[in-house]
Amino acid sequence: MNNFINRNQELTQLQKLYESSKSKLAILYGRRRLGKTYLLKEFSQHLPHCYFMADKAGKQSLKSNMALALSLALDEPLMQKMEYPTWYDLFSAFDRFRNRDEKFIFIIDEYQYLCQVDSGFSSYIQKWWDEKWQDDNIMLILCGSVTSMMYKETMADSSPLYGRAAAQILLAPFSYHHIQDFLPDKTENDLIEMFALSGGVPRYMELLQEHSSMAEALSNLVLNKNGILYSEARYLLHEEISTPNTCWSILHALGSGTTKISEIGSRLALPANQLTRYIDLLKDLFLVKREVPVLEKNPAKSKKGIYLVDDFFVRLWFGAIYPYDSFLEFGQREQILERLAPLIRQHIAYCYEQMCRDFIKVNRQHFDIVRLGRQWGKDYEIEICGVDKNNHLSLIGECKWSHKKIGISVLDSLQQKIAQHNLPLAKAPTYCLFSKSGFTPALMEKSKESSSNLNIMLFDSLFSTKW
Repeated sequence: MNNFINRNQELTQLQKLYESSKSKLAILYGRRRLGKTYLLKEFSQHLPHCYFMADKAGKQSLKSNMALALSLALDEPLMQKMEYPTWYDLFSAFDRFRNRDEKFIFIIDEYQYLCQVDSGFSSYIQKWWDEKWQDDNIMLILCGSVTSMMYKETMADSSPLYGRAAAQILLAPFSYHHIQDFLPDKTENDLIEMFALSGGVPRYMELLQEHSSMAEALSNLVLNKNGILYSEARYLLHEEISTPNTCWSILHALGSGTTKISEIGSRLALPANQLTRYIDLLKDLFLVKREVPVLEKNPAKSKKGIYLVDDFFVRLWFGAIYPYDSFLEFGQREQILERLAPLIRQHIAYCYEQMCRDFIKVNRQHFDIVRLGRQWGKDYEIEICGVDKNNHLSLIGECKWSHKKIGISVLDSLQQKIAQHNLPLAKAPTYCLFSKSGFTPALMEKSKESSSNLNIMLFDSLFSTKW
């Protein structure tokens, strides 16, 4: 990325920790490609700091490389020449050479690798923190991308570092409107299609800058054996998860349309209760989400919950591309493009629906809603629903990714669903209709007739709407 985009909340949080008069320990974690390292560099670039990125080398090599990083950061060549029998010896030398009158930032990136190479490393950090650094003038940042291991090593109640962090920052993907920052010259339809490919992953959006359209980016980055994202789904799971095969099977099942945990268990020949930890892990990586009908009064205990692939790129891979993986391996990209086309259109329509709900969330101050989602039953679905404090539908919506304009029939259909299924309706509901291609004159005229008992709002833009 050429410029620092978003992450202002996380950046402010880190700056406040640095400005504190006391030493602070911060944990920054989240899946790869989300810009954790970029955030840390932006935060520390004008402050006294040492940035060390661990790898999978042996213990002695890691120790030497950390000594080199500290030597360069402190401008102390002697540190590099010394030998350190233990990690404590290295920490002690670091304390001797640094200026104790100003707060120093010590960043350890890819922290999980250190813990893999030396299982006792978190205990060493904990001991030195308790005895030396917590009463010193230091900010220690432990950063990692393997979410499960970062939790185990730094945040779980069994971790040596439990309770010591002043901040635990889980970096999430960007919201859809930030794609404008990466692709400022694209049309809105292009932006929506590009976001359907990249989701909110900064690195993916950065890669799109070199392509004129989603189709071109998909062909060059994903469907090409030499493309940067061709093996991304596999690499993501193998890098982030210690049980990639089971998680791969779960994502494959979800991508194929299986949504209930009992059905996933049957497909994988695993008891449903054994799937919970894998599902939770995928949720922590923002790869999977659980949905329940919005009218459910106790969502956490609802038996109507379903599971969906949450990440747009991973959803596209498992829902459309993976079934044709063998063709791509043989370089037969052209042969499958025709079959992929309708699957990709369905994917974009799904993503557009999610983006419309996110639009409502961003602008929720304009609506009387306490919860937002979808509502469905045995033979119906309403794509956008918001409920008020009485658990009545106060917002009802539909979104169409189509070349046809939305007409009054769509509004009538929503009202019929509510009546036929006896759904609880607020006294003055708002109907929000979203359309890629706009609206018929008749519907536009009807929206102008909105009254205190029926409010109709039409949106043909998710980026430039003025309130």
